[in-house]
Formats: sequence, structure tokens, C-alpha cells
Amino acid sequence: MLKLKQSLLVLFLTACAGSCSAQNPAVPVFQNRFANYLNFKGSLSPFVSITGKDVRIYKNSNDKARDQPELLIDYSEIKTFEYLLKYAPQDSIESILKRKGPNKWSKKTVAELMIQYEDEPRQLRGTKPLEGKKILIDPGHIAGTPEMAFMEQKYIRFVRDSFPALPMDSVKIQEGVLTYATAAILKKRLEEQGANVVLTRTENKTVFGSTYNDWLNTRKKKVLDSLKTSGSIDLTKYKHLLVANDHDFFWEFFRDFELAARGRFINRQNPDLTLIIHYNVDEKNTDWVRPSDKNLTMVFMPGAMSSDVFKSYNGKLNFLRLLLTDDLPLSERISGLTLQEFNKQLGILPAEKKDALYLEENCMATAQKGVFCRNLALCKSVKSPLVYGECLFQDNRNEFMELSRTDKVFYGVHTNTRVKAVADAYFNAVMQFYKK
Repeated sequence: MLKLKQSLLVLFLTACAGSCSAQNPAVPVFQNRFANYLNFKGSLSPFVSITGKDVRIYKNSNDKARDQPELLIDYSEIKTFEYLLKYAPQDSIESILKRKGPNKWSKKTVAELMIQYEDEPRQLRGTKPLEGKKILIDPGHIAGTPEMAFMEQKYIRFVRDSFPALPMDSVKIQEGVLTYATAAILKKRLEEQGANVVLTRTENKTVFGSTYNDWLNTRKKKVLDSLKTSGSIDLTKYKHLLVANDHDFFWEFFRDFELAARGRFINRQNPDLTLIIHYNVDEKNTDWVRPSDKNLTMVFMPGAMSSDVFKSYNGKLNFLRLLLTDDLPLSERISGLTLQEFNKQLGILPAEKKDALYLEENCMATAQKGVFCRNLALCKSVKSPLVYGECLFQDNRNEFMELSRTDKVFYGVHTNTRVKAVADAYFNAVMQFYKK
């Protein structure tokens, strides 16, 4: 570890000592990322300048006109910036970069940062292909029971009254059950290849290690009290949330609160790769009371950022991370491989922008059909290459019956053949991603 630290320190100090008078050859790469992946409908243009020697972030268009940046990252500082984002606590990152402001770091500052934040030891690569790799899997949503699925609005229930061709009285599908079963199978398969795999939640539980109902009974008031004391919520909102019923509280507070906690949990683990697992539905299949003929596959990767990301300092840092580090191109690579495997394993065609309103209004299409940049909460906050998969439409008439079954056992998980195929797709994509 000492030799690694010394090597990194020499690398960073050498980079900082280099001259920036000539344009960095990576500038066109950064300009392409900005234009084609990050700058959604031009909304970031008033706040960003990519010059021949640095990237500058401005508070507003007037500051940009006066060239008075709030934050500046010289291209010689990218490795130090990346190291800081990866290993320093979030509050320390913001404090350090706010002090830096539009100035360059000195050699002394870089050396001090390197000493202060130790690299996390990684298991040395052994005989298995994924040894030394840490992979985070986020099984989307929470529901392990019909009641929780109803709360989340992440369920499908077909009955004969609305779909007379149904071969039984009713069929129920809970997305949270599908995502967890997929993650559980995938975890065991990746571990067989030597990976260190961590899930963001266990079955039927939140990232906090409890069910939603248990959290309400044991943590709700304590959390609200803490947020009120810190000024994160005002007294009016505090009183409203304190007496809100379980359904309203979930949608007005807990859903986003828990999702933000998932992002923090993932970043604390410092993964090499993050896999975010979801199942989709046909948005135009109103109320989902009968099956749809449509079935498409798609994946999301970071990008398509609007100006609202710059309302927080952390949002600016996430933008810079995606612009300047390899997280974005590596996310595009794992996303493309996952999309290809969805198509191959499931036999489903990739989506195009015209296929859904959220694709048209909220996404930037990439060169590969079915892969879209989208500024989802985890896409913009997770500090690793990632893929956010939407493998199939649960309400498709050729899918729903199989997805409702638990008639097969794979790696100790009671599920069905379609869930196994989805897990296989992620697994194959990861193996290709790390193939030498």
C-alpha cells in the first residue's frame, strides 16, 4: 500500500507541475461529453465553460460573462479531484473545494490531501475473473408484500372482470419482489467469480435494514425531530409530516429520503461498479388493468442534466465528476453491454425515444439504440460506473403470467425463468465488461 501511495503521489505531483499553456488533448472529449451526454437542452451552458486548460463553473450567466468562476478545475488537477471525490467524506470534499474556489492547488496542498485520505485496500486479483472487484447491486423499490407494493404503486393486478381471457381469478406482480429475486441470483453468480457483492437492501426491507412500517414506528419522529433541529425542514412541514398517514408520508417524504440514503450507502462502499435493477411497464397502458401488446427493453446511464443540478454544491461536483473522470464512458460501456444482453437473453427489442413520453422529454439518446442518458437520482449521485436497467414490460401479455410464478428455484431463490434470464443478462454484461 505504501508503494501504491508513493506512486500515486508522484503521479499527481508530476501532473500538477506540468505546464497547461498548451491545450489539453482531452478537451474535445470533454466538449463531446458536455454536448452529447450532460447538457440537457442547453440548460447548463450559462453555468459552464470548457477552456483549453480548465473547466469553470459559474453561479450564473452574469458571472460567466465577467469570467468570475465559483469553481475551477485545471486539467492537471483532474487526478487529484478524482481521488478526493472517491476517498474523502462528502462534507470534507465540499469544504476543500469551496476553499479552493477558482484557484489551482499548490504542490503542498496536493501532498497533504494524499496523506490525509488513505486509499481503500482492495483484494488482490487471484485466479477468479472478478476477484478484487467490488460490485454494488440496488434491487429497485422495497415491496415484498402486496400491501407495500400497493403503497409504492409498484404492482400489477389483473382480474377477470377487466380481462376475461385471464385463466384464473387474478394475477399479481410486485416489482420489488422481482428486483430482489434478480439481485439475489446475480449476487451468488458474481460471487462465484470472485467478486465482493453488496446489496443495498435485504428482502422486503429498506436500505435502513427495516421494513417501512418498522421504520415508521421506531425512526419517524426521531428523524423528523433531527431535520427540524438542523433547519432542513420548517415547523409547518414538520407538523404536517408528523401527522400524515402512512401513504401520504411515503410519497411526500420517505420515498425520496430512502432513495437518497441508498445513494449514500453505495458511495460509502466505494464500489468498482453499480447495477441498479428495475422492471418496467407500458406507460400508455392506462391503469394497468389489462395486458399490453408492447414490450421493450432499455437502460439508463448518467447524464441529461438540467440547470437544477447546480442548485447544490454537491450537484456541481457530480457534474464535474461525470465530465472529467471515466465514470461516464465506463457507464456507457456497461450500459451498452447490458442492453445487448437484455435483447439476447429476453428476445426483446430496444426502445427508441419515440416509444415513451419520459424518453422524449427527460432523456438524451446515445449512439446505441436503447441506451439513454437520464438524470435519475441514483444516476447523478452514485460515484462509480453504473447501469440502471429496465429489462422488460411486466404488463406485456407474453410476460405477466411467467413473472407471477414462483415455480422454479435458482441458487436457492424461488422465482421464475424470466427473472433468471434477467439475472443472466446482467451477469454476462459484467463478465464482458471485465474481460481482458
